Order: sequence, then C-alpha cells, then structure tokens
Amino acid sequence: MQAMVVTHHLHFESTAQPVVVGDKERIEQVLINLLSNAVKSSPDADRVIVRVSADQEQATVSVQDFGKGIAEAHQQRIFERFYQVSDTEEKPFSGLGIGLYISSQIMKQHQGRIWVESTKRAGATFYFTLPLKDPKVALLTC
Repeated sequence: MQAMVVTHHLHFESTAQPVVVGDKERIEQVLINLLSNAVKSSPDADRVIVRVSADQEQATVSVQDFGKGIAEAHQQRIFERFYQVSDTEEKPFSGLGIGLYISSQIMKQHQGRIWVESTKRAGATFYFTLPLKDPKVALLTC
C-alpha cells in the first residue's frame, strides 16, 4: 500500500504476531479501506499509524489518522450502508458511502467487530478485531 500512497508515510507498530482464521482477501479489503479513508481524511497530515496487538482471545488492528476527525453524532452511523458524514464546514468525500458498511459486514462474518474512536478536528482511529486461530497460543512478541 505504501507504494500507492505518496502523500503519507504508513507507519507500522506491532506488539504481537497473532494468527487468525479468515478470508485473507476480505481482511485485506477492510485494511485497504481503512488506510484509504485515513489518507483521504487527513490531507494536511503526512502519516498514518497501523498497530497490531493481541490478547488471550483476539487480535486487534488499528488505523490512526491525524485529520479532521469524526463528530460523535456520526460515529455509529458511518457503518450504515450509504451513510456519509454531511458537515457544513467540510467538503464531502467522493464515494458511495459503502466502504465502512462492507468492512463492518466482513468483520461480522469473521466473528470480529469494527469501531471508531475520534474527536472532531483531532483525527480518528478505526479498530477491528478478529478471533485468534488458537487462543491457547496467546501472544507472540516481536
């Protein structure tokens, strides 16, 4: 993905190398969607941080941007089909408003979940979780 993104440095941080069960292409689709959204929503920033961690039961991936953020009123609705944040202060993004909906459906199919934490004008961090392949083999540190 870094080769396609010239405006931002994609920084990767990992505290674990978890093994999950899932459809590799669909999970990549979620990650690409979150990375693309992070770059689009932070035109004045120069980096996006991707973090991977795990606990005894699940892996967690987060994508943090340093852009305009998402008002709390929109944070649950952005995962609805065709929902786009309409803000009189900001120009809307191009797109159909289905990327986050599709990502949420993929996470449901994988028994994971997806959510966002954000403050207006302070960036956003999107998270998704996936169950570990073998929870008995908990954490593999780098």
